Amino acid sequence: MVRDSDLADLPVSEKLQLITELWDQIASRRDSPALPEWVRDESNRRFEAMERDPGACLTEEQMWRQVDETR
Repeated sequence: MVRDSDLADLPVSEKLQLITELWDQIASRRDSPALPEWVRDESNRRFEAMERDPGACLTEEQMWRQVDETR
């Protein structure tokens, strides 16, 4: 198990990478818990906003560039 103190010392870019890897692992499992309705609603709201104005969103590459620039 990872200790909170170990996580606290990680740079933000590594924390985000860890979150991404964990999320991908959870999503690929058949026994993943169902998402609460509010999470689906928020996801749908954000997706619809992105479709209305794609230029207001960052690409994954832009997001990682911003993360890397904050170091």
